Amino acid sequence: MDLVFPQVRCLCCDEPREINKDQPLCEACMASLEGLRIKDTSCPNCLSPKTSGQSCAYCADGGMAGLERAYAPYAYKDEARKLIMALKFGPVLLAAKPLAMEMALCISGVRFDALVPVPLHKDRQRERGMNQSEELCKLIEEYTGLPVLLALSKKRKTKRQSDLPKHLRHDNVKDAFEATMDVLGLDIVLVDDVRTTGSTARECAKALKEAGAASVSLLTAAVAGGGRHDELA
Repeated sequence: MDLVFPQVRCLCCDEPREINKDQPLCEACMASLEGLRIKDTSCPNCLSPKTSGQSCAYCADGGMAGLERAYAPYAYKDEARKLIMALKFGPVLLAAKPLAMEMALCISGVRFDALVPVPLHKDRQRERGMNQSEELCKLIEEYTGLPVLLALSKKRKTKRQSDLPKHLRHDNVKDAFEATMDVLGLDIVLVDDVRTTGSTARECAKALKEAGAASVSLLTAAVAGGGRHDELA
């Protein structure tokens, strides 16, 4: 397919460019993506935007319950959002490459035992044909050497989190996940595409901790808010 229909357009702006299957974005969009990096002034624990000298409202409200720390390269805006949407709903697997590479760099030098993707319900995964979190994990494994454990399953089908107002997202995924592998004593990196309210990540961390995981940290391609914009997505 690559030989017959090579990728000749930028995945973000759709402009024609020189063929290079290892580079899914044009130079202009790569520069714009670079501008979406999470700001140094963001909370060092959860990466949410915060005013200098003030405490983080997200952490204070329990947004990191069950999670040690969050890692992510980008704010969920513009080019980062377009890449995630292309991966998630295209599905365009090429969109995972620039995201996974930067995600791997975020945890470089930090000791972990395994990567665990946030699971989809079997019906949702059948609809999409893949799980975007698993695809990101596969690439991050190549860059870091960390093994991927499919240690979680989604035991009941829920409504799409993106279709719900934020105050209903917690109840939507409450107790929806269960551990399916032995994770006793492991320091785990939970991998997902984007963190918005964090409800899904907290429930996944809860299931892993109940199964004996020593710690669970969150690694996403993007976080709602931060980067060159401070407003929430």
